[in-house]
Amino acid sequence: MHDLTIIVLSLSLAFFFAEFTVGAFWAIPMDIAPRYSGFASGFMNSGSALARNRLAAHRWLHHRPDGKWEMTFVAGIALCCSVRLAFG
Repeated sequence: MHDLTIIVLSLSLAFFFAEFTVGAFWAIPMDIAPRYSGFASGFMNSGSALARNRLAAHRWLHHRPDGKWEMTFVAGIALCCSVRLAFG
């Protein structure tokens, strides 16, 4: 697809609808551990910040000068799969 207008509109709609999941995501600690929901929310926030920083490092390390980004996505997928296998 080479039409920039369609790409921008599609991404905008995707990000708009992705925001509907945020409320449910932050309600999980209150549902699972109501007495410790503050700690659980902080733990979730720290985990996502660490993951975000780690993925940024992967992007920086694996971006090749010829403009190919395949290794970045492969590294991100491998990271997600390894976390899934480690924590079940």
